[in-house]
Amino acid sequence: MGIIVRILKANHGDCILVSHESGSGTLNLLIDGGPATTFRYGIRQRYSGALSNALDDLKGKGQNIDLAILTHIDDDHINGFIKAFESPNYLRQLVKSIWFNSSRLITHHFNVPEICENNIFLQEVSPETSVKQGQELEALLDEIGCVRAPLIMAGQIYKVGPITLTALSLERRQLEQLLHKWPTEVSSADTSSYENDYHRSLDEIWADDRFESDSSIYNGSSIAFLLETDDKKMLFLGDANDQVVTKNLRALGYSETNKLKLDLVKVSHHGSQYNTSNEFLSILDSPCFVISTNGSKHGLPNKRTIARILKETDGDIYFNYSNVITPLLLAHEAESYSSRLKVLGDEIKF
Repeated sequence: MGIIVRILKANHGDCILVSHESGSGTLNLLIDGGPATTFRYGIRQRYSGALSNALDDLKGKGQNIDLAILTHIDDDHINGFIKAFESPNYLRQLVKSIWFNSSRLITHHFNVPEICENNIFLQEVSPETSVKQGQELEALLDEIGCVRAPLIMAGQIYKVGPITLTALSLERRQLEQLLHKWPTEVSSADTSSYENDYHRSLDEIWADDRFESDSSIYNGSSIAFLLETDDKKMLFLGDANDQVVTKNLRALGYSETNKLKLDLVKVSHHGSQYNTSNEFLSILDSPCFVISTNGSKHGLPNKRTIARILKETDGDIYFNYSNVITPLLLAHEAESYSSRLKVLGDEIKF
């Protein structure tokens, strides 16, 4: 009974499985799929990744993915999901419904011509078959009877069994910015430091800290939401824009004097300093801030984000890769703050 959250090892990306267990069964939400290697990796993809193992576990228990949520089109969030759909025995058998603001949904919403280059094609199993000869993802979703949500936008509220999901991002103007041909592979590098800031002390960061917002169109298109079930509340932020999420939380009545009490926050954009502001943190009350990355890309997580969480909250910061923690603190900082930087276990139970 209760909630289990698994922050899967998705290298530099996000892949999260949330399970609600009750007397009537288990309901599972899959949030993003990480990069392709999260599903399978190695020569000819001979090795099972964290997502493949998690899906095998669900299949063994006779369970489904009741809702899959693709937050946005960055390759480190979507490619593992696509690979799991290309394999016939995985997501196409398990997924019952999906949130994905696809290009086709967006163009239909704005009543403009479809941008065919943005459609997602699945590679057939045969290596001789080209991607363009493969099946289109949206056609496959129709074929398998997967329930498609309409465009997900801030302010919408959905019920998934005993779980309530309130969308906090994205907004109309962010959707409008996607009305163009998307790049083949979307990277978050334009809003992330290539060099890390770990040489700076916490005191130095606190002394001159000013927030600059993420300017990436694709991160800005990320779905972020508040999950509520039983007496638990959690924020899952994808790579969402801090200012949009903050604005919509304030619209729900949360503030510095009426903080949103949470059990878990999945920090936006792998701990980028451009996606977590002091203002945002000041309206939250959570014991658990989770950062998903192995630290291999773009200098993430930024130490500036760590400094903000340490300053503005009493919560601990959890990482799904242990190697990320040690470099974040200088020797003289470890005694005071190392107890607040922790490694996640295989699952978090509530």
